[in-house]
Amino acid sequence: MRVLIEYYDKDVLKNIVAPLTLKPDKVVYLHDSGMQDMLVFRSLRTCFEKHNPQIQLEHYPVDILSVEKIRRATERVILLHGAENCMLDLTGGSELMMIGGYKAGREADILMLHTDLVHNCIHNIETDDVVAETATLTLEDFIDAKGACFMGESHRPPAPQRYEAIGDMARYLFAHLPQWKTTCSYFQTVASRSLPHELYMESRRHIHMKNGKPVTPDREILKEFQRLGFLKNLVMDDTWVRFSFCSIEDKQYCISYGVWLELYVYIAAAGSGVFQDVKLGTMIDWDAYDGLKVGGNEIDVILMDDSLPVFISCKLRDADTAALNELLIAKKRLGGWFSKGVIVTFSNEKKENTGTYARAKELGLELLDSRDIMAADFSARLVKAIREHDLISLKWKKV
Repeated sequence: MRVLIEYYDKDVLKNIVAPLTLKPDKVVYLHDSGMQDMLVFRSLRTCFEKHNPQIQLEHYPVDILSVEKIRRATERVILLHGAENCMLDLTGGSELMMIGGYKAGREADILMLHTDLVHNCIHNIETDDVVAETATLTLEDFIDAKGACFMGESHRPPAPQRYEAIGDMARYLFAHLPQWKTTCSYFQTVASRSLPHELYMESRRHIHMKNGKPVTPDREILKEFQRLGFLKNLVMDDTWVRFSFCSIEDKQYCISYGVWLELYVYIAAAGSGVFQDVKLGTMIDWDAYDGLKVGGNEIDVILMDDSLPVFISCKLRDADTAALNELLIAKKRLGGWFSKGVIVTFSNEKKENTGTYARAKELGLELLDSRDIMAADFSARLVKAIREHDLISLKWKKV
C-alpha cells in the first residue's frame, strides 16, 4: 500500500495536487488540533474519489506549536504503515510542521517531496530531482475540495457558432452605450408585461418605466439586433414597435444590460483555445453539506489556466473598491493564493491612472479597461493579462 502523508493547509491547492498526481492508495493528513470543521476531509475525499474510487483517507490532530509532537505524530504514521510504503509531502501546513516532518522523514529514511505549484512539478527535496509533473486540475476538483458545489449559470453559454454574431453585437453596443442603456430599459419594461417564455413583443414606441421615466428604444440598435439574428420580424413606426426574439436565450441577453460584456469576455477566453473549463455566470453554493441551497455572489467568468483558477469580474461601467474586494474575496475563497483575478471594466482606469487602477495593482489583480475591450486584439490581451500574471512577485505585495 502506497501511503502519502500530508500536512493540512488552508490553501486547497496544497492539499490536493500531490494526492491527485501521485495517486496513492491512502492519504493521511495531520492537522491543527484546534480545527473544528472536520467536513473539510469529507470534501477532500469527494475530490479524490472521483479520480480514484478506492482511495482511503485518514486524518489525525496534532499540536502544531510543538516540533517534537509533530515529529512523533509523523513517526507514528510511518511506523504504522511501514517506511518502505510511505511518502511525505512537505508543501502544506505550518513552518513547524515542515520542520517536525523533515526530522521524522530523515530518521525513517522515507521519500520526502515538495510540490512546486507555480512550475507544476513535484521534487525530491533531498536530491532536487523532479519526481512527477503535476496533474491537470479542473474547476470541479477545486469546488469538491472546498466542500462547495455549482448551482448553475445565470446565462447559458452561447454555442461556438454564435460567437461571431455576439461579438459583433457586443462591440456595437459598447460603441453606443447611452442608446443601449435606454433600449435595454425599454426591453425590460415591455418584457415584464409578458410571460417568461413569450417571444413576441408588441408595445407603443414611447412608454414609461415603473418609476415614471419615459423611455424609447433606439431604432438603429433594434435593426442591428435583427441583422445579427437576435430578433426578427421587426416593425417600427412612430407609434408602435413589434418584433419577436429569436429564442429565450436571445430574450435573456436583450433584457440584461451588463451581460454583453460577460459574453464578450467569455467568448474571448473560450475562443482563444488556451484555457480549460471556461464558465459563464457561475453561482456557487459554498457549503454543499448543510442541506441548504444558498448561492454566493455570481462569478462572471471562471476558467482554468495550467491548473490554476482564474476569476474574472466584468463591469460595463467604472470599477470601484467594492468590485475589487468582491473579486479578491471570491478568488481567495476558492483558489487561495494560487489563483488569479482579472477585472474587465468599461472605463478609462488605466489611461487616467485612477486610484482604482492603483488599488487593483496593490491587490494583485489584473485590470483591462475600455481601450483593451475595444481593441481588435482583445482576446490576445486577455490571454496575456492572465498568462503574465506573476504569482511569484505577488508574494511580496501588501495584499
